[in-house]
Formats: sequence, structure tokens, C-alpha cells
Amino acid sequence: MTDSKRQDGNMPETTNYEKRKKIIKLLTAFYLIPLGIMVLFNAVNSLLRTTYFDLYKDMETAKYKWDDPILLLIVTGIVLFLLYRLSITEWFQRTGKLSLTALLFGTGVSLVIVLLVRGTAICDGETVSEIAVSFMQGNYDAFRQGEYLYNYSFQIGLTAFLEVLYHLAGVENYLAFQIINVAAVAIILFSLDQITKELFLENVRKLESVLSMGMLPLFLFSTFVYGDLIGWAFGMLAIWQMLCYLKRDGGKYLLRIAVLLACGIVIKSNINIVLVAVVIAVLLNCFQKRKYRHLLYILPVILLPVMCNSAIEGVYVQRAGLDRYPEGIPKLAWVAMSMQEGDEGGYACGWYNGYNWAVYGQNGFDRTATEKACVENLKQSLSRFLHEQKYALNYFYKKFTSQWNAPDFQAMISNEWCTRHSLQTTGIAKWFLFEEGREILLFVMNRYHFLIFLLTGTYFGIEVFRKRDWDLPKAYFMLNIFGGFLFHMIWEAQSRYVLGYFVLMLPLAAAGLADILDNVRKRKEKRKEKLAQAAR
Repeated sequence: MTDSKRQDGNMPETTNYEKRKKIIKLLTAFYLIPLGIMVLFNAVNSLLRTTYFDLYKDMETAKYKWDDPILLLIVTGIVLFLLYRLSITEWFQRTGKLSLTALLFGTGVSLVIVLLVRGTAICDGETVSEIAVSFMQGNYDAFRQGEYLYNYSFQIGLTAFLEVLYHLAGVENYLAFQIINVAAVAIILFSLDQITKELFLENVRKLESVLSMGMLPLFLFSTFVYGDLIGWAFGMLAIWQMLCYLKRDGGKYLLRIAVLLACGIVIKSNINIVLVAVVIAVLLNCFQKRKYRHLLYILPVILLPVMCNSAIEGVYVQRAGLDRYPEGIPKLAWVAMSMQEGDEGGYACGWYNGYNWAVYGQNGFDRTATEKACVENLKQSLSRFLHEQKYALNYFYKKFTSQWNAPDFQAMISNEWCTRHSLQTTGIAKWFLFEEGREILLFVMNRYHFLIFLLTGTYFGIEVFRKRDWDLPKAYFMLNIFGGFLFHMIWEAQSRYVLGYFVLMLPLAAAGLADILDNVRKRKEKRKEKLAQAAR
């Protein structure tokens, strides 16, 4: 009787919990459905067209060309057949070393690329590097009105990192930075493995390891002297720890996340997208499980990155003898720029065109006046979109496809640029960047790009749209990708900005591949049964 009463007493709470789970599922469907549509659309887009960047240019001008869909489908079919044959081998089913193999492979390839290319810092990375050197010499002109850090004040974290690195490893030791990038690649691959382990079964984890070995754009960016890979290494670790929190409810995970996000955001401010996803997921988890005390953990997650940035700013305010740290160009300037064409040909819609820097100077470095000017420019752009729907559709298609449909995610043009002033670039690297090897790399990356979008689209088609099979951990994980997609549609566009979210698709692509392979096995088994019955 006692057990019966206890069970009856628990039933209302269980029922309420199931109701809250359904509410969470409904809420997360509002972004999972458009994300799935985006993935499926770009799978078709990748099949038919390719975004590319010409050699020997001084600006990243995205251009488009038609692909060869028949060849692409044939190559994809061959790859899927080979993956199927691999998946049914006894070695694949028994091995427990695929994760380590993939980690060593990706790290090794990245290291080889760094040693062959031996590139220098370029673009913003070069400017920040020069500022770090000037700081070492006691020169703080970068904080003067109209100078780099006065306008782009958010770059102080990376500047400080480079200054510390140069003190330890030598001035302008780009190789040291690139070795750190290689370590970041290793952390990213490790995190992806752990993320897949948390979300899916072991066979999916193995398939993710296999797929990760083809992530050439990630490996190629090891030469890039900037905060992208280091920031994403911390971001990926934070996503893994967040999945641990959602499945185990330990507050310690949120404290770890706060530290990881603080480190990532200091180096690369775009990691704030991961922070927003964490906050949303904590709120949903507290509602679903009625553990509202966990809301307190949101404070360190939000405040620690702010405090770390403020601490770094405070150090430089004291060193440079400033009254206060520059606020920089208002963020609204990036939004206004993101709604403008980037060049006369209209190719680089929403890409950098110098607007944010120019509008700040034109308004006397007055943030209020700059924001008003940005609002007016933004109104003009939105008005044109509203009244010229065909133009608006073409604009946002180009903005989307220039970012998400570039198979190399600007890795090739970035490596080309970083070798222009390098005297140490090897002949092999030049062959891969400028000669026949370039076409080989682009061919491989183009096929890989389509494969990942096809497999991820398969996952959405089967698991999300047909089976409607997702829980909060999976929904949170996919929220990170949706956040990257949405943010860079209303912010400055660049293909390399979305590389991290493409890399995040690997666990979903592996799950989609597992669905395909399972269906093939089931059909083969049914065929064998029919043949056996016919033989009787």
C-alpha cells in the first residue's frame, strides 16, 4: 500500500515534467525547423553551385560558378559506398582507437601545413601583431583617436595575448602562434569527439572520427595568425561541458563553462554566440527540471568574460596613462554595414567595405552621432529591401551563399596572403596554393562540403522532421549552429566566420550517415530473407 501511494503521489509530478518537456520541444522547434531548412537548402546549393575566391586579389571578393552535379553525386556515391564497407568490417566494429587516430591525424596534418607554409600575419592579425610589438617598446599610439584600438577596442584581448607570447617566444614569432593553433585544432577535434559521445551512440562517434579527418579548411587555418582557432577551442570545450551539465545537472560544469567562455571571448569576441546559447539552455533546463537555483550560475557565465576583458583594459589604461579605455565603434555600425553591398559588382553582400571605420570618423568619433547615422543608413537599406523584393531576395541569397557555400571557407586565400611576404614558404606549399595542387585541394574540399551538408540534411530529414526525435541536449547543441547562422545574416559576413559552425555539424553529419548505413543494412537483410524464403 505504501509503495502504491508513493507511486500515485509521484504521478502528477511525472505528468507535469512530461508537459514541460513537450513545451521545451515546441519552443526549440521554432529554430530547429528553419535550421533544418537552411541545411537542406545549402545541400542543394552546394550540389549546384560553388563560391570561390580568385588568386592574387587584395580583397576577399566572393564569386560564384556552376558545379558539376553529376560528378559530385558520383564521387559522393563512391565515398558513401566506401564508408559502408568500412562500417561493416570487424575492425571498425571492435576498435576503440578511432577517436585517437582522428585526433593524431588532424593534429599531424595541421602541423605539417604550418611547417610547409611558414606564413606571416596578415590583415587585422598583422595590425594587432604590430601593435603588440609597439606596446613592448612603450609606444601606445594605437589608443589615440582614430587609431586601430581606439576604433576596434574589442581587439585588446588578442593584442595582450600576442604581447605575452612575444615576451616568451620572441618578437613576431608567428611559428609559436601557429603551433598554438595546432594545439587548438587538437582541442577542437577532442571536443567534437566528446560532444558526439554525449549525444549519440558509439557507432556515430566512430563515424564522426572518420568524417573529421577530412576537415581540411580547419587544418589549413592553422597558419592564420588570429584568434579564430584559439577562440573556438575554448568555445567547443564549453559546448561539451554544457552538454555534461544538461545531462548530469552539476553546477561545477557551469563554473567551468564560465572560465572557458571568458578565455574564448577575450581572444575572439564572436564566441559570445556560444555564451548566449548557454544562457538560453540553462533557462530552458531550469524550467524543464524546476531547478531554479541553477539560475544563479548564469551570473558567473555572463559576468566573468566581462570582468576578464575589463581587467585587461584596466592594465593598458594604467600602462598607457589613459583616462579611460576607448569604447570603440558602436556595434550598430557592423549591423548597418551588414546590409550594404561590399563592392561595385555586388558580390560581397554584407561583407566588410570600410563603412564602420569611415562612419565613426565622419561623425567626429562621437558614438551617439555615429549611432544616429547608422540608424539612418540602416533605414535606407531596409527600405530598399522592402520596396525591391527581388533585390532583397538576391541580396540575402548572396550573403548566405557567399558564407556557407565556400568549400574552403577562405582558407586558401588566407594561406595565399600569408605567404606573400614570407621567405620561408616551401615549394610544396606553393604548389598546393598556386599550382595544380590548388585544384586538387579545392576539388576535395568541394566534395567534402557537399557530403557534410548532405549528411547533416539527412539527419534533419529523418531524426528531426520525420521522427521528431530530439531532447534538450541535442536542441541546445543545434542552437549554437542556428545562432551562428542567424548572427552572421545580420552582422558582417565572412566565410571564415562560419567555419566553426560548419565544424560543429560533424556530429550531426555522422548521425545522418549512421541513419543511411542502417537503412542500407536493413534493406540488405530483408533482401536476404526474401531470397532465403524463395529458396525454400
